[in-house]
Amino acid sequence: MIINAGAYSHTSIALHDALKALDKPIIEVHLSNPKRREAFRHHSYVSEAAKGVIFGLGSTGYLLAVEAIAELVGAGTDLK
Repeated sequence: MIINAGAYSHTSIALHDALKALDKPIIEVHLSNPKRREAFRHHSYVSEAAKGVIFGLGSTGYLLAVEAIAELVGAGTDLK
């Protein structure tokens, strides 16, 4: 799964719990760099459930996420 949860990344424990229940790899994508924004955006509940995080690269982040997911699924190992 590739997800950009926007503000829910920083606020939704329910989203965190739902993602933790998945038995598939998760890549979190943000167009901007949350670390360069307000302090409350520095923590992500989604990141705690994700295999990897891509941020700050604009729409290129989605292309990289697709490549990463394809590699993870193709490898068939270490999917979480």
